[in-house]
Amino acid sequence: MDPTPSTLLWCLSAALFAFAFLAAWAERRRARRPNLDRPGYAPWHLLQILAFLLAIVAAVIALKI
Repeated sequence: MDPTPSTLLWCLSAALFAFAFLAAWAERRRARRPNLDRPGYAPWHLLQILAFLLAIVAAVIALKI
């Protein structure tokens, strides 16, 4: 039994929403770090926005199929 494209898009959307919340948590953790001289190298805010937008696009496409 093969999954339908709609099911795959819903799963992708859920995974991207989960990643967006993970990125929000990581950005909050980075902002509240004890050592201000070690900011890290991942642009969590940008990753959060991109994941959220891609999750919305995947959900809209899944609704249209």
